[in-house]
Amino acid sequence: MKVRRPEHLVLRWPPEGLEVGLPGRAQWVRLSADLRKVLDRAGDGIDLDELAGAFGTEHEAKVRHAVTALLELGVLTPVDEAARMPPLWQRWGGLARRFHLEARDADYLVDSPRRADEADAILAESDAPPAFKEYPDHPVVPLPRRPLPLSTSVDDVFAGRRTHRRFADTAVSLDQLGTLLFHSFAPHRFIDGGDFGVQQCRVSASAGGRHEVEAYIVVHNVIGVPPGLYHYSVVRHALELLDADADRERLAELTYYQEASYQGAFTVVTTAVANRLAWKYRHPRAYRLWMYDAGHYGQTFALTATALGLGPFQTVAFADSRLERFLGVDPDEEFAVYLLAAGVPEGPASLLPADFAFPRPGAVR
Repeated sequence: MKVRRPEHLVLRWPPEGLEVGLPGRAQWVRLSADLRKVLDRAGDGIDLDELAGAFGTEHEAKVRHAVTALLELGVLTPVDEAARMPPLWQRWGGLARRFHLEARDADYLVDSPRRADEADAILAESDAPPAFKEYPDHPVVPLPRRPLPLSTSVDDVFAGRRTHRRFADTAVSLDQLGTLLFHSFAPHRFIDGGDFGVQQCRVSASAGGRHEVEAYIVVHNVIGVPPGLYHYSVVRHALELLDADADRERLAELTYYQEASYQGAFTVVTTAVANRLAWKYRHPRAYRLWMYDAGHYGQTFALTATALGLGPFQTVAFADSRLERFLGVDPDEEFAVYLLAAGVPEGPASLLPADFAFPRPGAVR
């Protein structure tokens, strides 16, 4: 039998020594120097007898025993089974599979006597990260404090919500923008969160009420707001100017020239201030949470825009690092997660896009 190292092995090197993630399991095994030599010699494929004898006859029995154990753990694999990684993980790669395994089956300590101890340890270690981000020294555009009424029925909003890719060259009012940002990103009220302090109640759900999402708005065509890049201050319900020179052309370069990303009246880039989550949730599963939260915010944005008669758009197709430099954020602390846009849809209002075509008979079952 010939054996080899799997194509995708994930390693980490804590102070205690090199460890390998077991394929298909959220477990790690420490590798001694001798085991590392065995894996190195196995390479892309070697006969088991040749491998066992490669370290001298006096070590052959120990090597065979080690190889048997490594085969059982999946750290070595028979050559004829080496390509049997499930198709999903062949497409996404070993790192994605490792993350998926590490993020499963987290212990949330529900009804556990350890829950209070864990909370006390978190609170004793450090203060919570700031719940809000502000740019107090930047020029400000205040937004109307009274939102527009959302009188469109829920049925009509649900039926009319579509992702729009073509927008008319029509300005959006300051009231429309302010209403959309208020319902999409601002707290409507506050509640007592106990030991973890005051918590925000926003339209969108957020893990543990941490609300790590921030909104940056690139204004293109809004009445009463000069074009440029702004941060939305949820505390002041205002736009804080970051870059007066930001325009559609600069945004186009960061979004692979997807016209819907920058041809509406404004574009919203949401980020995650990740430590708001990591401070409270300290297991790998929590890395998923900002993804869920970004989706919650995106849907609230889309439904509110629809209720206001605007066409929403959303994408994650952007150049992360360059977009973060454009926003002026530190990607080790805050990173871009979702791009949203809105404007007046091109053409007459309709529940169906202008280029919609019903499928030919038999095409859809």
